[in-house]
Amino acid sequence: MARKNIEAMLAAICTLSITAANPNVAVMIHGAGGGGWEYRFWKPAFERAGWQVIAPDLVPAKGGLKQTKFTDYVDQVISWVPKKHGKVVLIGASLGGILALKAAERIKPGAVILINGVSPAGVDPAKRKSDPIPDVIRWANGPLKDTRDAMPDSDEATILWAHPQWRDESGSVLRTTRAGVKTTPPTCPVLVVIGTKDTDIPPATSRATATWARADVFEYANTSHVGPLLGRRAKEIAEACATWIEKRVTNLGVR
Repeated sequence: MARKNIEAMLAAICTLSITAANPNVAVMIHGAGGGGWEYRFWKPAFERAGWQVIAPDLVPAKGGLKQTKFTDYVDQVISWVPKKHGKVVLIGASLGGILALKAAERIKPGAVILINGVSPAGVDPAKRKSDPIPDVIRWANGPLKDTRDAMPDSDEATILWAHPQWRDESGSVLRTTRAGVKTTPPTCPVLVVIGTKDTDIPPATSRATATWARADVFEYANTSHVGPLLGRRAKEIAEACATWIEKRVTNLGVR
């Protein structure tokens, strides 16, 4: 074999070894009452694009959901990032969006994607709700109708699959996000994904977050709050976001 060919092969092997030891990581952060399962359509899209996907469930603190604070979840997200890694992208939906923004202050990711995310303090143009939030919000084992109502743009099979997986949530965490979490705009590229039929995070709120973060925006008509993750267009949206990273974040070197 020619010397140049041998050198090229050794260089390729070396590159593969470095990549395997320090993979580019996509950390996917779910919303309140959900789990990593919400990213079932996103995980394959990002794996095909060369990412190691990390999408665990947020778990209660030692004292249970009553004792679980917003900072407990932020610490968990940061702990998910491997000690040895390449570039990191934080992807957060709903509650996961504001968790991604807080984690970004410490992780310094290569990019952030916010999917109908909770807005930071001072950014939300909409009037925040004032009804009381219990210490534990009981969402597990709820009526199937509640899941259908929350997923109007999903097919029946996905609705039936998602329904038994919702879990209870910490009231303290949601009280904190309602009051407003102070954070700074990421210095990396940001993408804000907006569902125009989102009744939980108004599209105007997501647009305000995009302006605050100097973000690119993907807006999807007739898409609900969880639609980008679990709706009929979820695979399409996931692929578009993976492509955005490849084109927008030119220094990630994913492929």
